[in-house]
Amino acid sequence: AVPMIGFGFMDNTIMIHAGHFVDATLGVTFGLSTLAAAGIGQIASGIGGVIFGDALDGIFSRALGSRHMTKAQKAMRSSRLAGVAGGCIGVSVGCVLGLVNLLLVDEARVSQLKLRALEEGQEFEFEVEADNERHPGYTTVTVRGPDVDGVLASISAAIASAGCSVVELTAENRDKAKRGDAMDSEDGSIATMVDHLVHPNRTHFEDVFLIKDRATQQAIGNDDLDGLARSVLSAAKDPLNSHSLKNQLEAMRIENDALVKRITILEDLLDRRQIKLVPSAPRQESEEK
Repeated sequence: AVPMIGFGFMDNTIMIHAGHFVDATLGVTFGLSTLAAAGIGQIASGIGGVIFGDALDGIFSRALGSRHMTKAQKAMRSSRLAGVAGGCIGVSVGCVLGLVNLLLVDEARVSQLKLRALEEGQEFEFEVEADNERHPGYTTVTVRGPDVDGVLASISAAIASAGCSVVELTAENRDKAKRGDAMDSEDGSIATMVDHLVHPNRTHFEDVFLIKDRATQQAIGNDDLDGLARSVLSAAKDPLNSHSLKNQLEAMRIENDALVKRITILEDLLDRRQIKLVPSAPRQESEEK
């Protein structure tokens, strides 16, 4: 069991660090998911087990001494069950100890790198349309562009920062719609097939936001449409900036709550200093005759 503890620790250590390296490099470049990076890290871990497994067993055997068991004893069912149980327990303990390596990797950094990993030219593929005619009383904001992690949250944060509320949101995969339309045209079908071959993993979306001004509960003024559209476009191009803004707003909210509590305490102390109470002295009961 003891050698299996070392094997489990080594297995998890290699998988975590190799998977993190793949996630921060190939994952950012080719858009691999974290689960795919972990799978590649497991390949490296398996290779490491093959290379170092015998070495670890030899080290622990020399340190703990050899097991003096006859062939008949090793062939006993109880001996085999004990060996399997000890191995399972040892690997489990080693893997749990190997989870300590999670404290040594910067997962937030990988998320930031993925948010920044817009392919060359992708930022110019975004289109924003702000329309006050489609739905009376509301402003319709339509965003079209490549499907990049964090874009939807970034756009929503930009709309909220502009003092607007989202009443309704619909999303559509434009690639499926394009393929459906392309079937009606031979030229369109060929163009769609070529684009799919050149960019097999690239997908495009169309998000439609139905919003209104929080202050007036009406559509955004015509004079403010351009500013709103530019804010949404900027958020779509740089989703990481929106996440940073969200964190800053959360920090400001916490600080504001603390200030409100302090002001409440100070107001209470001030009220106490402005009020003076003089209670009457307790009256003594007259002596009974």
